[in-house]
Amino acid sequence: MSILSILYPSLNAKLEGMYAKRISKQGLEELLKQNSTKQVVALLKSLSPVFQDLEDNPRRIKIKIFLERNLIDDIQKIARLLNHRDKQVFWDFISIYEIRCIKSAFRKLSSENKINEESNDIVNWTKQLFKNLQGIEQVENQEDFLNIVKKTKYQKLLGKMIPNKISIFEVENKLDKFYFEQIMEVAKNYNSALKDMIGRKIDLNNVIWIYREKENYDFAKEKIKQTLIDVHYRLKKSELEKLMNCDTQSEMCDILQTTYYAKQIDFREMEKLESNIDQYLYRIYQKHFRGNIFDIGVVYAYLNMVELENNDIMNIVEGIRYDLAKDEIRQRLSR
Repeated sequence: MSILSILYPSLNAKLEGMYAKRISKQGLEELLKQNSTKQVVALLKSLSPVFQDLEDNPRRIKIKIFLERNLIDDIQKIARLLNHRDKQVFWDFISIYEIRCIKSAFRKLSSENKINEESNDIVNWTKQLFKNLQGIEQVENQEDFLNIVKKTKYQKLLGKMIPNKISIFEVENKLDKFYFEQIMEVAKNYNSALKDMIGRKIDLNNVIWIYREKENYDFAKEKIKQTLIDVHYRLKKSELEKLMNCDTQSEMCDILQTTYYAKQIDFREMEKLESNIDQYLYRIYQKHFRGNIFDIGVVYAYLNMVELENNDIMNIVEGIRYDLAKDEIRQRLSR
């Protein structure tokens, strides 16, 4: 019997119980049948108590805040079930949300428009979990910003960049790279299941980043190379080099079709790249969630499933708001 099965006999039962309260795939299909935002919100309220106080025609950020309040509640429940060693790994997992708070605050600071709806979203997290960041949503200059982040493990990274007037993109990219590289180091020293989930996520993040940077920013190869996570799992370094060198979507598609992931992900339509990757990762997380009953990896799988499912809910609401075809909305979902 594993140590976790002795220490945490209720961990899996607690996760299963929390997951049972979430909106099911059938519930998503019911949401898709609605024809207005008001109808979607009414159905959301009937499907989950999380949305009871949601207004009839909410902005995307408002829906996100309600979903994240529920996630924060889950995080607090999970933390109470973990021993010291696993709790530290767990905090490494959820530091991605700490980073998002920092990124949101930096975007606000760097924007000419100081009115930012994301402030309430940041407060959600800093009030409950990341108390060392309290007040970051209110900062109005770089000195105050750096005074708050000096309380975090990102102090050295941000302290070097921000005084040099680095762009928002570069700050966010450096923080994301920091997260994935450090979480992979944690996984390497923990177990193969955790390493597998994180390794696949990193591989496919690098693919998406290359695609976005070529399509949206027209970055040169060397610039793209600087932005990638310096970890190679199932995707070879040579394959990433080829992707960075390609000039067209067709070339990128051909290269991806020769990789390990070609058997699991349809790369033939590059405009569906991100949604196809999300669907694949959801299946990976679901497999680990159901299979690694007494393993900290089940917690990582749960958190990532929740993240993708929350995105599905927001995509349905926004798709119906903007009168997108039902099939188009469905293609964007991870389930």
